[in-house]
Amino acid sequence: MIDFSKGYSIDEYFLKGYEEERDRQKRACERTVFSPEFEEAAARVNETVFLAAFAEIYCPDTVVAMPFVKRAADLNPLIRLVIFEREPLRKELESMTGEAKIPTLLFFDEEMNLRGKFVELPDELKEMMEDADPGERSSMKIDYRRGRYNNLIQKQLAALLGAFSC
Repeated sequence: MIDFSKGYSIDEYFLKGYEEERDRQKRACERTVFSPEFEEAAARVNETVFLAAFAEIYCPDTVVAMPFVKRAADLNPLIRLVIFEREPLRKELESMTGEAKIPTLLFFDEEMNLRGKFVELPDELKEMMEDADPGERSSMKIDYRRGRYNNLIQKQLAALLGAFSC
């Protein structure tokens, strides 16, 4: 089980890593455009969500996903965001998701039941990549890191947050 008192805040997360990594993450947060549907889904949450974000500031895929996590938590105090490094909880992460990838976002209710997850990339993008050849997959990954698939992140996170609203 994850002990949420052992994680750290988004502000503490921004202090991790090298200055260049911190600046890249802060720029991503400043530049990311959020869809009204995503923001509405975050605002509509009406029960506590314990959101465990397994993230490392050096990881380019984490850099892409974290602005959405931060925005959701900023919009609704019922979304309780706590960030964890992967390594100390690798076994727990693997038992809950089948793998230990970053970023991984785990959505728990007040009884600490796992109600949803986002692992590394949006599920829809993973499905698209399954049918792609290695060159196409590489190109898709680069496009993802440039924000081309932000709509898929928002779509999946909005659906996950929707499980916490009436």
